[in-house]
Amino acid sequence: MSLTGIAGTIDTVGQEPYEQCGYCHEYDGNSLMGSYPKLAAQVPGYIKKQLEDFRSGKRKGQMQATAELLNDGEIEVVARYFGEQKLKQSSQASLSKEQQEIANKLYFTGDKARAIQACSSCHGDRAQGIAMFPRLAGQHAEYLADQLNAFKAGTRVNDTQGIMQKISRLLKDTEIESLSEYLSVISPSIGAVSMDRN
Repeated sequence: MSLTGIAGTIDTVGQEPYEQCGYCHEYDGNSLMGSYPKLAAQVPGYIKKQLEDFRSGKRKGQMQATAELLNDGEIEVVARYFGEQKLKQSSQASLSKEQQEIANKLYFTGDKARAIQACSSCHGDRAQGIAMFPRLAGQHAEYLADQLNAFKAGTRVNDTQGIMQKISRLLKDTEIESLSEYLSVISPSIGAVSMDRN
C-alpha cells in the first residue's frame, strides 16, 4: 500500500504511508523535536482516531494536509506500524520535588475538590494508554503541554465527550507544566511511581 501523488514539493509516489510520517516523527516514531509527538508504541486505536479527525477537519493543525492523503487502509497501516515500534526515552527532565509531588497526586488521585479525575483512570497506571486513550509516558513535555493548553483554550476539541477540555480548564499553568515534565520522563514499561496510593 502506498501514498499516491505529491504532497507539497515532496514526491510521495511509491512510499509506504508511514514513510511520509517519518519526515517529522522519524521513521521509528521517536520524534527528535519536542513539538512533534513520539508515535512509537502509541496505542494504534488512538493514532487511527487522530488521523481520521485530522482528515475530517474535526482536529485542526498541520497534520490535516497529510491526513487528507490517506485512505482508510493506509491509516490502519500507519497506526499498526507505529504502535509496533519501540519507544526511546528522552534525556531526563529536571523535575523538582514539588513538581513531582503535584504531578504524582494529579496523575494517581486527581483532585476531588475541583472535580479533576485521576489521569490514571483513563491512561493507565503506567501511563501506557488504554483502548482509545493515548500513551503519555515518554512523550515530549513540550508536546504534552501544548496539547493540554490547546484543550484548555478550546482550540483542540476532538477529545471523547470533552473530557480533556473539562479537566484542562481546571488545571493551573504550573500543574500543566509539572504533569508534562513528569510524564515525559517515565517509561510505559515501568510507569510512574505513586507516592500517595497507600
